Amino acid sequence: MNVVKFTVDPVIEQNSIFIKNMGLSSLYLKNDKENPWFILVPRKAGAIEIVDLNHEEQSILMEEVTIISEFLKSHYRPHKLNIGSLGNIVQQLHLHVIARYPTDRAWPGPIWGSPTTQEFDSNEIENLKSNFFEFIE
Repeated sequence: MNVVKFTVDPVIEQNSIFIKNMGLSSLYLKNDKENPWFILVPRKAGAIEIVDLNHEEQSILMEEVTIISEFLKSHYRPHKLNIGSLGNIVQQLHLHVIARYPTDRAWPGPIWGSPTTQEFDSNEIENLKSNFFEFIE
């Protein structure tokens, strides 16, 4: 029997910062200060589409999306939240939750493929993590 072990796609690991493991997903922060942007990666080996999760896992994933969305709304006050699962470059199932503003570099168009011009510094990342951990407690 060939058992597939869960690993996070190297592209996600290279282009984002690990925050924590949630109930189902590993949570990452894309280093984009202009548009705070989280990525949820369900820890289920071989999952490519949301339908690859069972109903309970789908519910947990939506709860995690809600937590991230509420955090972004309360701490960054976006004009709009974009939530998406494209998978055109990274096929592994992952969801993006992105804070959007009329002043951001891609507004009103899609943010996908628009490179960031402002990254968080290490103190800002630690502060964001601290705020997030306080928020979810």
